Amino acid sequence: MLAAAAAVPFLFAAAQDVQPRPGVQLTGAIQFPRPQAMTVETHPADGNRLTVRLGFDGRCRGGGLGEIWSSNVLARPVVRVRKGRFDARLRGSIRGIGGVADRRAEFTWRFSGRFLTRDSARAKVSGSAIVRAGNGRVISRCSIARPASVRLAR
Repeated sequence: MLAAAAAVPFLFAAAQDVQPRPGVQLTGAIQFPRPQAMTVETHPADGNRLTVRLGFDGRCRGGGLGEIWSSNVLARPVVRVRKGRFDARLRGSIRGIGGVADRRAEFTWRFSGRFLTRDSARAKVSGSAIVRAGNGRVISRCSIARPASVRLAR
């Protein structure tokens, strides 16, 4: 009985230390009210370095827009994986929001989760955005209502 009880913590600790496979691309849809695509690429030489392209679906206030959504927006900086887990604050931007060429959205996300296997992960995404007109004036502030989940796989 004692030997079986001692083995359980070892199995639990080993499950958390999944090392991501180098050089793979994982994809999934963030479960917002309008699912948005995202991708995660592991570095070819070091699977613990992730390049992330996130999605956004949020309501806005401030008069310019009612809501915005987007998918696969390149986010920076590179995310580090430690013992199979990741937690990062990321930033990204895109132009042409709402079909207006000089309108820009600046996103800030919190991206956290863990690798389930070397080729799959589960994560949560939350965040906010500021939409600016061509002259730099803020026209809307947007936010994701609650953290959304995503399952990423090869």
